Amino acid sequence: MGETVLTDGTAATARKPRGGAENIADAVHEQLRDAILSAEFRPNHRLVEEELAERLQVSRTPVREALLRLRQEGLVEQRRGWIVRDHAPEELLEIIEARAGVEAHTAHLAAERIGAAELTRLEELIAEMESPPPTRAKLNELNGEFHRIITEASGNALLTQFHRRTKLNYWNLTQPVVFTPADDEVVNAQHRLLVSALRARDAETAGRVAREHVENTARIIRGALG
Repeated sequence: MGETVLTDGTAATARKPRGGAENIADAVHEQLRDAILSAEFRPNHRLVEEELAERLQVSRTPVREALLRLRQEGLVEQRRGWIVRDHAPEELLEIIEARAGVEAHTAHLAAERIGAAELTRLEELIAEMESPPPTRAKLNELNGEFHRIITEASGNALLTQFHRRTKLNYWNLTQPVVFTPADDEVVNAQHRLLVSALRARDAETAGRVAREHVENTARIIRGALG
């Protein structure tokens, strides 16, 4: 583990990837992707290959490979160097539309396949998100784990990839998106309905609630984007 000062002056801790060349490239891609989706690297943040290689303690080759993969995923672009993409409103809405379908189908499958330990963890996460109200950053982290568990419980590797591809963190947008306490109450209620449907093995209800959950978030983001 090591701490490196990034080009924007902030400090970040990175894990040194280990293993063969392919494993190292995958690990670098994963870490850079997480840094973008967690808003560590915000839209229009400049990504310098040399600095990233030093930060991750690898050569420039896996860094460049990771950046090329991230470009294919639409997360970075080349503009006199590499930068984190700032998605246009219409692109964000397309991502949300795709996300609704992915969330609905993963929840549908998870209702048939999720285990008791996962259900218990989902209920623990709901309790943490509800009381006492955590910071927004912590809430985002808990919410991310909540949806990751359901996605992985679907047992479908392709859907898990699609879920990651359509991950949209509203705090990572140039245009600020504000969730009110009333919005949070709706989200929490939907989380409880979803877990209830999963525990009952009610695939149809789980899929419907998951879709409504994403559509509710989409409504809030559309309002912020005008």
